[in-house]
Amino acid sequence: MSEINGVGAASMSYAKEAYSANLNKDVIAHRGQQALDLLESASAVSSTPSASSGNHMTTDNLGQSVNIRV
Repeated sequence: MSEINGVGAASMSYAKEAYSANLNKDVIAHRGQQALDLLESASAVSSTPSASSGNHMTTDNLGQSVNIRV
């Protein structure tokens, strides 16, 4: 079965590689967009002030974002 409806093995091999490359391109583009979206959402998150910023004592924010359950 080296030929399917007049299409040779070399043509089929080329078509498979082109199709695979096109799928890979789409996957890479999608992953890149996901990474950009993640970076954008991370930059939009407001952070809590750290203990060293402003006129806070070192212990002002200690334990502010710790959630321990036993």
